[in-house]
Amino acid sequence: MLIEQGSFHANIVESRDVFIDRIRIFPDGFLILEIGNVIAGYICSELWEHSEDIPAGNFRLNHTITDVHSNEGTQLYISSLGILQEHRQKGYGKKLFLELEKKLIAEYNISSTLLVVSVKWDAARNIYEKHGFQEIQRIKGFFYEDDRSDAIVMRKQL
Repeated sequence: MLIEQGSFHANIVESRDVFIDRIRIFPDGFLILEIGNVIAGYICSELWEHSEDIPAGNFRLNHTITDVHSNEGTQLYISSLGILQEHRQKGYGKKLFLELEKKLIAEYNISSTLLVVSVKWDAARNIYEKHGFQEIQRIKGFFYEDDRSDAIVMRKQL
């Protein structure tokens, strides 16, 4: 939880109970990054049924995984990714992301990956675009940091 709290504005940090449910329901979708003896990051995901028109409510912060997750889902949703400040900009986020995709694509029948990014997070959005993600929809006022900013839902076809 310290990584989550250090990675996001206090208004968009998800709860401990949400993380516990995600790990309990879909342990394959949760990876940690260990550097030396320090847990330095994590990536958390869910499997969703494929849909071209995804209800905005599916993405809401602190959503209950049981409302959207399906072990037969073919769409991998990255629900959260966090790296300790001192380990950022070293490629660890990309490594976590690629390792998760590799593991789950091989084990599950994944056809696409989804994620949500704030319109304000230009660097993150640019990285995702360089790795094949495309904007598929926007959610008005999704992120509440200092103001309400829109979310961009991005998808990468595999």
